Amino acid sequence: MSPSTLPAPAPGAASGCPPQIRRISPVPRVLRYPANSLVLVAGIPGAGKSTMLNRLFGMTGRESATVRTRAGVRVVDSQQSRNRLHPLLSAVHYPLWRPLMHLLHYLRILAALRRGGPVVVHESGTRGPVRRLLGWYCRRRGVEVHLLLIDSDPGDALRGQIQRGRQVAPRSHRTHVRRWRRLLAACPAGPGAVVPGARSLLLLDRGRAGDLAEIRFTPGPALPAPGGAAAGAVP
Repeated sequence: MSPSTLPAPAPGAASGCPPQIRRISPVPRVLRYPANSLVLVAGIPGAGKSTMLNRLFGMTGRESATVRTRAGVRVVDSQQSRNRLHPLLSAVHYPLWRPLMHLLHYLRILAALRRGGPVVVHESGTRGPVRRLLGWYCRRRGVEVHLLLIDSDPGDALRGQIQRGRQVAPRSHRTHVRRWRRLLAACPAGPGAVVPGARSLLLLDRGRAGDLAEIRFTPGPALPAPGGAAAGAVP
């Protein structure tokens, strides 16, 4: 089942989500995208992004570099950057080198895009300038952007942070939640309202993200340009 042929979304509600946000139900087992694509997996910290990517791409969470699968998919998770820097900076309080970790993560995303082929990226999505930069860079490279958003109740996300052993500061958590709600409010205007030039958008709640079995990249024609698609639907 390709993003362009997903069933019509059914109304759904999750905490903090505007009522007009709609989700695909049931969740497709396999998502297919054109080979020259960036799939941006976004959600607040603790939403389950790394958990899903580790499961789908056979990762452990201990990697310290971009993972390239046998199928040629490059998977870029911010935890890889943290793992790479930690041995060098473990004596320094993490908040002091967090900006360096983010910078390394963004540089690795750009490097993966320069190499071509499919790229899957872990990113909170709550930083507007980062979303705009990715949209601009992908347009320059001729790469399609597809959005896979994982929505989570803030309390569940906080518990997810505690479970993984990496908890963001309370103030930072509130900021992520506030920005995420603004992102969700923009979704009904179409994928391009979230990331300029994005071609598709799929919104899953935290629980249903576990139903997804595979993200597959296949040669084929590009999807039509977005034109005000509803959230959860794909043009």
